[in-house]
Amino acid sequence: MELYGKKRALEALDRFSQSGRFPHALLFTGDKGIGKKVLADHTAMMYMCSGSGKKPCMRCNECRRVEQHIHPDVVYPLSAMEKGKYNADGLREFISGCYIKPNDGDIRVCVFESLDEMSVICQNTLLKFIEEPLEFNRYIFTAARKEPILQTVLSRVTAVAVDPVTEQELAKALAEHGISASRAAELYGQFGGNIGTALKYEQNGEEMQYYHAAVKACDAIAEKKELDCLLAMSSLKTREEIFAALGILTDIFAQAAAYKSGKGTAEKYMDRTKRIASTYSLGAISGMYTEALRLYGLSFTNPNVKLFAAECCGALFDAAESANRR
Repeated sequence: MELYGKKRALEALDRFSQSGRFPHALLFTGDKGIGKKVLADHTAMMYMCSGSGKKPCMRCNECRRVEQHIHPDVVYPLSAMEKGKYNADGLREFISGCYIKPNDGDIRVCVFESLDEMSVICQNTLLKFIEEPLEFNRYIFTAARKEPILQTVLSRVTAVAVDPVTEQELAKALAEHGISASRAAELYGQFGGNIGTALKYEQNGEEMQYYHAAVKACDAIAEKKELDCLLAMSSLKTREEIFAALGILTDIFAQAAAYKSGKGTAEKYMDRTKRIASTYSLGAISGMYTEALRLYGLSFTNPNVKLFAAECCGALFDAAESANRR
């Protein structure tokens, strides 16, 4: 298991381990594709490792089983859910099984992926499970963003940010998949240090409809063409695709605001970040960022996809115009 980057996150895990006070519930945050699941597996190995010295040793039977996802006491509830989506009944069934002692040892690790994509009902279903933990259960969560997560849940976990990798680390990781250094540099300009997304785009770019829609919508916003923005967002067919597209737009607005104010560089989505920054005032960009976050949260309410696509475009343009009128 190769862990590129993630220096700050690994340092935090080492501090927890050395202090002997490992949190019972960890939350890894960062963009999709940034490597949160790999880090979750690494952390599960730290819990389960039976080797001597620094953990995980990566050599013992426990580490190998975790890496291969065949350890009976490291469980991934999302994979067992109907249609690969969290639902309250499925979570209750999973939780009831976690009151039974682990199969092989003294600890069970529950890895909840995409906590931010859980409905409010599902998050509330989890709440008692994590606020009154049994001594043999540990919890690892992953999320792209904290905003959709209930404060009552956030207050019971220890959040650790997962950083993007450097351009050099991205090139090294992509080289393992036969991708040239020059192509890696191009992908870095599109996706920054996000290995998973860059790799997915290179191998299955035609399947990333949400990415194509997001960048087309961004181009339309930069050109102040609301109809083109609507056409781009209306090409999305599911709530999950709109969720992903809004996440990309939120990233672009955040980077554009930092770039406009001189507090950041346009490393990710470079060209589009600079276009937004050159077209709009800092107030307008901040307004669109705030509105994109609000819409991102609304995408969990199961809206009508076509109507919601129209609302997204109208709301973003209104936010920019409202800021410019002030």
